[in-house]
Order: sequence, then C-alpha cells, then structure tokens
Amino acid sequence: MTSVQRGPLEAPAVILAADHRARGVITVEGYVSYLAALRAALEFCDGILASSQPMRDLVDSGAIEPRHRTYLSVNRTGLAASAFELDDRLVATVERAATEGFTGIKHMTRIDMADPITAPALELLGKVLESARSFGLDALVESLSWSDGRVARDTDSIVFAAIVAHDLGAPVLKVPVPDVAPGAARVDAVARIVASVGVPVLFLGGPRRAPADRSRDEARDEARDEARDEVLDEIADVMAGGAAGLAVGRVIFQDPDPATMARLVAQAVRDGARRGRAAGTVPA
Repeated sequence: MTSVQRGPLEAPAVILAADHRARGVITVEGYVSYLAALRAALEFCDGILASSQPMRDLVDSGAIEPRHRTYLSVNRTGLAASAFELDDRLVATVERAATEGFTGIKHMTRIDMADPITAPALELLGKVLESARSFGLDALVESLSWSDGRVARDTDSIVFAAIVAHDLGAPVLKVPVPDVAPGAARVDAVARIVASVGVPVLFLGGPRRAPADRSRDEARDEARDEARDEVLDEIADVMAGGAAGLAVGRVIFQDPDPATMARLVAQAVRDGARRGRAAGTVPA
C-alpha cells in the first residue's frame, strides 16, 4: 500500500471484521464468494480488520482505498473449540503491518481467571502494544473475559476485560455488546463500559442472526428483515450508550446482500451518533 489512514480513530466508525476464518470459524466456505462479500461491504465501511491473505487480496484488488483504516490481525493460533483455544500466539508481526503500510494491528486477548495461560497472554499483549507504539501504529485490542469455554457477556465481565486492556495501553478497544434487555438497560450497560476507559470503544457484531426457516419467498424476505432489524436495534442502543462505532463482520458478509446490510449498519451507526450528540451521550 502506498497510502494509509493513520492517526487516531475518528468516531463514528464501522470497521469490517474479516479474521474469523483464520481461527477456524468458517463463516463463508467459498473463498471467491467470501472476497466478493467483503468487497461489496467495504464501500460502506470506514476500515477493515483482517488476517493476512484476505487483507493482501483485498489490497491487490483495489477494494481497500486510502480512506480505509486497515488493521492486520496478528494472533490467530487459538483455533475455535480446540484444546488450545486460549493459546493465541502471533502469526504476523507489527513490523510487517508497518512495512505493508497498514493503519495498525488487531490483537485479541482472552482473560480466563481460572487458566494460568492468561498471564503469558497479557504479557504478549503488553509487548505487542509496545511494539505498535514504537512503529507509530494504531492497535485495536479485542479484550474478552472468558469463562467455561465461551465469552462472558455480562456487563461486569466486559468492564473488567476492558479496564485491563485499557490500563495496559490499548488505544482502541473492541468488546461484546452486553447481554442485557434491549432498550434503556442495554444503553446504560454500554454507557458503563464506555465510561470505564478513556479510549474509543467499538462493539462487536457477533454471529449473524439466523432468520426463521420459511418456505415462500415473501416469508423468507420478512424473516431476513426481522433478523436485520434486531441488529439495527442493537446498534441504536450501543450508539446511544456512547460507543465509537462497530467492528462487525458476520452480520454483514453472511447477509444475502452484504452491500445493503453494510449500508444499513453504517447508516444506523451515523444516525445513532447524531442522536447521541444531541442527547449529550456522545462527544461532539
């Protein structure tokens, strides 16, 4: 890449997440179809976080433009559902991200208070953050509390993991949407998470909401729209709580029409930010 989007993340932002396959979460099996969905979605996104091969192919195809923020996903050895899932070692380096002209790196840290492997995982995070600072790169850190083999999505656990990564020096965070009732309760939970740190917080999208299995075309379209509406309602709550935006992948590129879904997500993020500024919950 000859030009790159550098400097602090500007909110509101939609970052397309495309690093699931590298850790064994086979979101879209056909690679050509996968790249086509990512290319279609990128038109409406502010950036992308991706593993090495998809990032390279998207750059080479011209789908990534100078306006896009680019985060190279650097630790992917913890394959989903494996015996070594928490052993997330480096598969790419900060130096490589700098050499290839990317905005920064994306690093995932899972904190399991019952597993001693968490200590070296946090040590690795500290080293990666130090390296990113030395190269002048941004670092998007996905910090997760992990319990009984899965992400803990209660608000206390999300706050805990966010604070740990933040206080180790993470300049941008990616965290789950808290698992609380939609509406005021979810807005308040998001606001609590955002207030616990002093950096931009992006909320992750998670798996695509599967529409109900219906036979007729009209019924299938209705089910698809219901699944989309659930995502958009969640985005409205997240933005009302003060989020800097979304880091979202599967709900976009697994949608039957990735470009349309990306446009809807981007519009919801921007509309939510405007309402939040008007209400005083989002900085102007």
